[in-house]
Formats: sequence, structure tokens, C-alpha cells
Amino acid sequence: MIGDFVILDSRTVAPRLQRSDVQPDLAIANRKSQIGNRQRGYVLLAVLLVLVLILLATMAAAPRLAQQIRRDREQELIHRGTQYARAIKRYYKKFGHYPASLEQLEDTNHLRFLRRRYPDPMTPDGKWRIIHVGEAKVVPKGFTPTGGPAGGIAGATPAGAPAAPSGQPGGTPTVGTPAAAISTPMTGPTFGGGPIVGVASTSKQASIRVLNDKDHYNDWEFVYDPRLDLTAQQPQQPGAPAQKPK
Repeated sequence: MIGDFVILDSRTVAPRLQRSDVQPDLAIANRKSQIGNRQRGYVLLAVLLVLVLILLATMAAAPRLAQQIRRDREQELIHRGTQYARAIKRYYKKFGHYPASLEQLEDTNHLRFLRRRYPDPMTPDGKWRIIHVGEAKVVPKGFTPTGGPAGGIAGATPAGAPAAPSGQPGGTPTVGTPAAAISTPMTGPTFGGGPIVGVASTSKQASIRVLNDKDHYNDWEFVYDPRLDLTAQQPQQPGAPAQKPK
């Protein structure tokens, strides 16, 4: 110190000045870091909230979605079963008797009656329950099963199988009596388990919709019954009220 003046060494002044400049910068950086962390926390919280809302909406919509999927599968079951019934009808119209196997619907004399072998949409393996003559339980509305040992339908015995005389069990009755009306099995040899009149699902699950007063999939039978053709050809009786078009 000289007189009233103090001589400061530049080596001591520079560090003091540097420290005084650095302290505000650190405070600003810390504040920015806190703000950034806070914003990231808000974003994470918003993302979690959105995920929770999506999960709740999915859980609420899951039952309706599952029911809609079942309805679509039921509609597909009806479509595929109807394809088999129509194929059997075309085969019957062509040859005058029912097919003995599903293979005959795919190729008989180089004729195809079924576009392809549709699987059962209600079961994992896709196998159908084959309905033979005398096994059909669904009777068209307006008809009463006659039953009896002579019940049957023309063509119920496959081609090549001997038919019993008329009036005996297993005989070939008149045209128009449905396969569903047979209450006793036919006698005599048959091929492939007997003539096939239709198919049905093997699933025993209860259905959503009711088809032919049946509420289980294994009761939904898709068969060809010639009586439906006969009723369509019958003229209207005199005095009977005209049916309104549906």
C-alpha cells in the first residue's frame, strides 16, 4: 500500500472477477434445467393419462366388439351352410338321389356342385356334422313329420344300392316325402354312412340369434327338403287369401 492507495495484483483480481461472472450463469442454467425437467414431467403425465383413457375405452368396447365378431361368424355360418344345402339340391336335381359323400359334391362325372369345401366357422377344426337321411330334426314350417317305417324320399338309397320293396322298411316311397320324416333307419347296404341331406355345426355353444327356433349352433341344420319345391309349385286354392309379398 502506498499512501492511501492499495495496489492490487492482477493475479488476485482476475479470479474474483471470473467467479462473479460464473455464478449468475450457473443460476440461470439450474433454473432452465428445473423448467425442462418440469415440462418433461408434464408431458409424461399427459402421455400416461392418454394411455389410461385408451385402455378404459378398449375395455368398454371389448364386449361389444366380441359380440359383433360372433354375429359376423354366425352370418358366415349361415352362408356356408346354405352353400352345402344348395349344392345337395343341385346334385339331387341332377341325379335324382342324394349324394353319399361330400366328395361327390365336389366332383361327380366331372361336375362340381360345391364351389369349395367350406369349413365350419364356429369350430377350430372346421369340421361339420354330416346329416344323413333320417337324422334331420328341422322340419319346414307348415308340415308335420309323417314318420313310420316307410317314410323316406325318392333317391334316399344311393345309386347302386338295392332298394327294398315298397311298403317294407327301407323301401323307396313316393317323391316329396322328406328325409326328416324317416323315423327308422333304412335297411340294406349304404355307402359312406348313408345319403347326405345336409350339414350342421359341431359347436354346442349358445347362439346370439335364433334360427328356425334353435338357439344353439349344433341345432342349426342346413338340409335340402324337396317339400319346399312342392309347395312352391302348388297352385293357390280357390278362396284362399292371397299372401302379401314380403
